[in-house]
Amino acid sequence: MGLHYQMRVLNSLPDPRVGGPQLRSFQVAKGLRVEGIETVFLLPEGDDTFAEMATAEGFTVRRPGIRTMRPPRQVLANVQYVLDLPRAVLKIRTLLDEEEVDLVQANMPTDIPTGLAAGFSDLPLLWNFEDVSTPWPVGRTAAVLAARIADEVTVVADAVADHYFPGDEVEARVIHAPVDLDKFDPDRVTASRETLAAEIGADLRRPIIGTIGNINPVKGHEYLLRATRRLTDQFGPVTVLIVGGAPETRAEYVRDLKALRAELGLEESVHFLGRRSDVPELLSLFDVFALPSVAEACPMVVLEAMAMERPIVATRVGGVPEQLDDGVHGRLVPPADPDALTAAIGEALSDPAVARRWGERARERAKEEFSLDRCVERHVAAYRAAAGHECG
Repeated sequence: MGLHYQMRVLNSLPDPRVGGPQLRSFQVAKGLRVEGIETVFLLPEGDDTFAEMATAEGFTVRRPGIRTMRPPRQVLANVQYVLDLPRAVLKIRTLLDEEEVDLVQANMPTDIPTGLAAGFSDLPLLWNFEDVSTPWPVGRTAAVLAARIADEVTVVADAVADHYFPGDEVEARVIHAPVDLDKFDPDRVTASRETLAAEIGADLRRPIIGTIGNINPVKGHEYLLRATRRLTDQFGPVTVLIVGGAPETRAEYVRDLKALRAELGLEESVHFLGRRSDVPELLSLFDVFALPSVAEACPMVVLEAMAMERPIVATRVGGVPEQLDDGVHGRLVPPADPDALTAAIGEALSDPAVARRWGERARERAKEEFSLDRCVERHVAAYRAAAGHECG
């Protein structure tokens, strides 16, 4: 006999690839089981990595053959997406009955089909917004729709609420992204720095600067490359590790980055490691964690670096200032400013004692505000509110 759950939630993810929103949903879903809430994942067609990961953990994953919205330049694909929208809504509406769920969670502004399907049912709808980079027409449409039909709207940061709901039409509930403090614990890393450095070709005699995240223009990798050239001129050779996968749609951007690396004479210094599963171990290697993004919502990787006691230099974008305080847990710098990025990273490299204090304080803040348990509690409260239950 399987476990009996008090609530069954359909969690729709409009992008099937593994990234911050997918990992967050996966972590929270595991925690929700303890609270008597089971999650069914809905994914569009495409990459199988997340689907396989969720299935291996025993979650039901439904893939009814719906399309995903593409980047704006892929006009024909998006025209087809719009033409298929009624069919997608019907498929999801049918699936809601088949899975006998009690509540629907839509994620991202692009999850309009799931929002509409829930709106055509009698099921409560929670719509979660966790990015600030969706093209304005889509984002505005989703915000208006959510304001009208969602029983509860959640955001991952106040900055996201300000972006999509600048007026008073929606009182969005903030649920910050969580971090797994057991997995991301510097005392639990068993691999030696020497072994890991040898595997990836990093020279421990050089300062190691790292960044983690899927490779796309929003992440601002080019500004880190330009800062690396300046840091090399100031400190001598440094090593920069760029960790993260690149979807096919970003192949041109990757080529541009590698061309810039060659132009700046950094081919021996900057390493593209691709997608990796040993993120805690890699973070333990970094002397400084850098987030050069030009836009973010509430990036999980910042929380992971905080939990691993890494000194952090991040751009002041989106919800990042809600995660860490400048000069207390690291440094916040303006986006698209390689000079500011250089100065802040240089500060951490020049004063290891200050960098160490930043890291120690960062983990304490992660414990206090961004634990997985706290995030699960906030999801339970949001689900109960959406379903019209009393939140105890």
